[in-house]
Amino acid sequence: MKQFLLFHIFTVLACTTLTAQTVYTDYFMRNSHSRMALNPAFIPRQGYVSVADIAVGANTSLYLDNLVFDKNGEKVTFMHPLVGSSEFLSGIPNQSNLSAKLSSQPVSFGFFTKKGGFWSFGIGVKALVDVNIPKPLFELLKVGFTADDRTLTYPIRDLKLSANGYSEISAGYARTFLNNRLSVGAKAKLLMGMAAVDLNIETLDVSVQKDQWTARSKATLKGSGIKAGYDEDGLFESVEVTGLDASGFGLGLDVGAVYTISERAKVSLAFTDLGFISWLSNNSINLKAPETLITVTPGEYSQGEGNFNFDENLNTAIDDIKEAINFKESGQTQGNTTYLRTTANVGLEYEVVPGHLSAGLLSSTYFGNTTLTELTLSANYNPAQIKWLSVAVSYSFINTNFKTFGLALHLAPKRGVHFFIASDYLLPKVSSNFLPVNSNTANIQLGLSIPIGKVHEASTPNK
Repeated sequence: MKQFLLFHIFTVLACTTLTAQTVYTDYFMRNSHSRMALNPAFIPRQGYVSVADIAVGANTSLYLDNLVFDKNGEKVTFMHPLVGSSEFLSGIPNQSNLSAKLSSQPVSFGFFTKKGGFWSFGIGVKALVDVNIPKPLFELLKVGFTADDRTLTYPIRDLKLSANGYSEISAGYARTFLNNRLSVGAKAKLLMGMAAVDLNIETLDVSVQKDQWTARSKATLKGSGIKAGYDEDGLFESVEVTGLDASGFGLGLDVGAVYTISERAKVSLAFTDLGFISWLSNNSINLKAPETLITVTPGEYSQGEGNFNFDENLNTAIDDIKEAINFKESGQTQGNTTYLRTTANVGLEYEVVPGHLSAGLLSSTYFGNTTLTELTLSANYNPAQIKWLSVAVSYSFINTNFKTFGLALHLAPKRGVHFFIASDYLLPKVSSNFLPVNSNTANIQLGLSIPIGKVHEASTPNK
């Protein structure tokens, strides 16, 4: 993080294409080994060596259409003078949320034991971001910084950002019981924290006038694996990652089970990313904004035509807001503990055409600063005669608004190279920069692997 986010929030919202969890459409696909990230009890048909597995995605309460407008035949940002304040602010919710996740597992492998159990090992990296943005901050950017002779007041409450990145080394084991009717699995993870930041602006009361404005704030900024930067006048400027060395250590756990109710029906339950990271006190910061009234001389804001003004005005706004908050060191830095963002997955699968076509219903709940739930219905084609092929089509009820659907494809021959690609939210409409226009959720997952060993059809209740 080269810049302190309050300050690049809108760059994130307008320019982030994707952030993510493992794709839900993959959950009921028999040829998939990547779905063990959703439920470690899913035993694949064959051992594997994975050479690439990456998932990215994002969920926000804002649409790109809320931030970009059509004016005079061109796309302009909300900061453009042709975009009216009421036109822009009418589409902004009282509290805007953004949750993002990147998960990459460059190396992993799994194999069967002689007794029928399945071991899996992997090395991965994850990065997560949760942001909460109150509407008055949008009002301040759009109206306040270009105030005329009026005095405008903006009470900003509960502006929050949490972000962390860590690597993990995992070992998992799964096996079947009750004549293959029950599969139980668990995955233990050793975690190495690289960087974490926790921003909490409880209050930021800004009174804006044309030539000066005043601000009173109550805010904290804590983090590990980062350092604070100040300018020559001693004003807070940014935070930067100190390096790639481990700044914390922790443990994680995934647990799951799959049970065959009848010849056609199966139920499953899993909890992933249970755990914590304890961050070391060195390379940590503990900053607090003085709870005093601060007077700020605002910078120059361009009123000209064209989108070039967006970056110019936003950077000026960033400088003014940083001066208003002006974080200072607050006592001795101490280590702290953060908890992983746990996901609960509950699935039900019914074979419509035994051995060929099944219907699946998956409920997934993600616990972060904001709790997010998705309900995904999928049709899964796993033909018995073409065992190297799996295809799924899905619809996610909560985040799609009838505007998009999901698709997953697995090509898994007994020998050669396995390939898969999946997305829960195919984008029917994108901007010229391939950003989703009328969807507030997007993700994608893809990977390559090499099969090893023989096929084990009877090793799992999902045979």
